[in-house]
Amino acid sequence: MRIIGVSGSPRAGGNTDIILSEALAAAKEEGAEVGLIRISDYCLEPCSACQVCFTSKKCAIDDDCEKIYQEIHRADGVILGSPSYFQAVTAQMKTFIDRIGFLALARGRKDFAGKVGGVIAVARRSGVSSTCNQMLTFLTAVRMTIPSGGRAFAIARQKGEVTRDKEGMESARYLGKMMVKTAALTNPRKDEVAMRRGKLTTQRPRMSRGSKRSGARRSVRMPTGVKKT
Repeated sequence: MRIIGVSGSPRAGGNTDIILSEALAAAKEEGAEVGLIRISDYCLEPCSACQVCFTSKKCAIDDDCEKIYQEIHRADGVILGSPSYFQAVTAQMKTFIDRIGFLALARGRKDFAGKVGGVIAVARRSGVSSTCNQMLTFLTAVRMTIPSGGRAFAIARQKGEVTRDKEGMESARYLGKMMVKTAALTNPRKDEVAMRRGKLTTQRPRMSRGSKRSGARRSVRMPTGVKKT
């Protein structure tokens, strides 16, 4: 199982990266393989609204969009993280949402359907709710499943200050753990499915030799004094 984080912060190693890494560390403790994508490390241009993708199923812009898309496609779960800039996600995260979202819609909204998605927001004082809601809207639009504790947030400004928000960090850890548990239930791997089917097969009750496989009826002995109706 693979869980990846997607950071929309332009500041490398900042509070968003720190709290995302905390969630991924918790997911790793649950047995998942984890990875972190920093949008700022990729070349990702804004959507031009050309709508070519709806006919060609490919984006007309030659950048790293397809590379990021495939990383998400290969994952079982995705945690989006962004600081709050004027009560909203960053320009980097909004570009990610527009580009990846439109491409997913153009390809029939099936590539990410059933995957597990969660969000994390960081703000100096306010804006975490609206920032989380923007990212959650994207996840539901591409038909991902939101787990229990599907959104986490923390209060911080200076680099590294997020670690002081103990409740926020703990909520991120809870999200990371629930990502793995939910993905295991909603999208099990083929070997897990085979194992479960094997267990179900061995648990089937055996019929006695004298009974017929179909249409067999068992006689019921009625208690004394009780009339059949």
